Amino acid sequence: MEKLANNTLSRWREENSLLIPQNFEVFRNLVAEARDFADRGNYNAAAVYAEIAAFHAQFKHCGLFSSPELENILLTIGRQITQTTLAPTPEPSLSKRPKNILHVSTNISSPFGGIPRFIRRWIQQDTQRSHSLALTKQAPNEVPQILTELVSNSHGKIFLLNETIGGFVSRAKRLRKIAATADIVVLHIWEHDVIPIIAFANKELSPPIIYVNHGDHCFWLGAAVSDVVANLRESGMRLSQKRRGIEAERNMLLPTILEPSHRQLSRTQAKQQLGIDENSTLLLSIARAPKYRKTDGISFADAHVPLLKKHDRAILVVIGPGGSEDWSTAIQQTQGRIIALGHTEDTAVYYQAADIYVDSYPFVSITSLLEAGSYGVPLVSRYPYSSDACEILGADMPGLTGNLIRVHDLEEYTTVLSRLVADEELRLSLGEATRRRIVEVHMGSNWQHNLEEVYTRAASLPRVKVTSSAMDQMFITEPDVFWIRDHSWNCELDDMIQPRLPIMPFEQRLYHWMRLAKKHGWQNQISLLLPEWFRLRYYLPLRSVLKMGNRQ
Repeated sequence: MEKLANNTLSRWREENSLLIPQNFEVFRNLVAEARDFADRGNYNAAAVYAEIAAFHAQFKHCGLFSSPELENILLTIGRQITQTTLAPTPEPSLSKRPKNILHVSTNISSPFGGIPRFIRRWIQQDTQRSHSLALTKQAPNEVPQILTELVSNSHGKIFLLNETIGGFVSRAKRLRKIAATADIVVLHIWEHDVIPIIAFANKELSPPIIYVNHGDHCFWLGAAVSDVVANLRESGMRLSQKRRGIEAERNMLLPTILEPSHRQLSRTQAKQQLGIDENSTLLLSIARAPKYRKTDGISFADAHVPLLKKHDRAILVVIGPGGSEDWSTAIQQTQGRIIALGHTEDTAVYYQAADIYVDSYPFVSITSLLEAGSYGVPLVSRYPYSSDACEILGADMPGLTGNLIRVHDLEEYTTVLSRLVADEELRLSLGEATRRRIVEVHMGSNWQHNLEEVYTRAASLPRVKVTSSAMDQMFITEPDVFWIRDHSWNCELDDMIQPRLPIMPFEQRLYHWMRLAKKHGWQNQISLLLPEWFRLRYYLPLRSVLKMGNRQ
């Protein structure tokens, strides 16, 4: 089995190492186009091409986890358009305790995603400060009511940057103006969001910036403007220093914050409430659908068939994928004991019913692991790599060392789960040990202590200084080659360009619309020629009214 695993890893390395240079070449071309537009003073077009380049690097790995060259283009744009009427922000002082926090994110339409939950819990815990929220691409989506209320109760405000006329540069200017009254800015942005990098390019006119490393395993923008990078995992912290060039003093650990979990039901009661046999052993997994993508022809459901055949009272419930994957064969083979549900808002009852939590695969789901563990559920996660160099692709959170069970292959996975299914005492003892450590690290005053250290470091360090001489360097090593295997998206360059047509300046918008219309035959999609502000303010509301009228 070990020889087979090594052969498989070697094949992955060989196959995926060929894709990285191809992806890197596309990235280089996009960066060159962004630079060309910037050099000609067409900053809005440059910003859009920069975002497309970053999106490409995020989802089609290029051997990079950051790009000094791409960020330097954005810094150049930001410095060129800086509002000179703003006074320089004073250098931080050790005695200054930040009171006004501006959180910046991209889009938080659902309150149940990882970033919205993190922001919500941060504000709920950090009650002695005022918290505002700026969103770069929120409209026309509503801000979840719970976040609106939390921000208002903390005497903060919410700003939707794409509600007004203008492109990325206009939004960056507005963000910079909003941030002028903040003591600290916290970035929770999507990894390819260019607006904050442009906004905070001039560090003399910016408050201290904290970047929360939500996508620590991905390429992201923001290293050039961040005074402190707050990593959620040890592996993310190490990768930030090694592959993103974050200085050690600016590289900190901030565990994922959790709300206190209170078990209101016994496992038996929770199972009864869900209509599940109280004598069954319930395996639970919760994550977004893309995290359960089929790998090497084996689906997440297939991986559990041997276990469920061996233990006829075991049941697997997976919340998130719904019908996104065809698990019908595995479900039939296990007499319906694999249950796939779509997005479910209230998952507490499932956590309380679970006997074992199995992590999503091939993408791990950090927050769900921690939430399950906080209810005293033992945790199992797959880590098929032979080297610690790939640690960023696995699950490793503060407080779980020695408690989280990580297995290397499906045979070991089945063996470990079988032992847990058969041994209730082992499940209970391991689950309780896991719960205690999660409470100690990820909740309440202990988490607040970590946050205060991050605030203090950001407020006391001199602002980060970035030189423009750094060049992008492609790597074809671990974890790069394995990132390609498990995490790449099947999207082409045109798929990245099309949704950004409305934000492009008209000349580029018309050029790409004509090219894509000819290529894909969707000339009827004339609405993509409308500028984004017009679509949001007039076209989409009108279309919604017309659709409602047709239904009536």
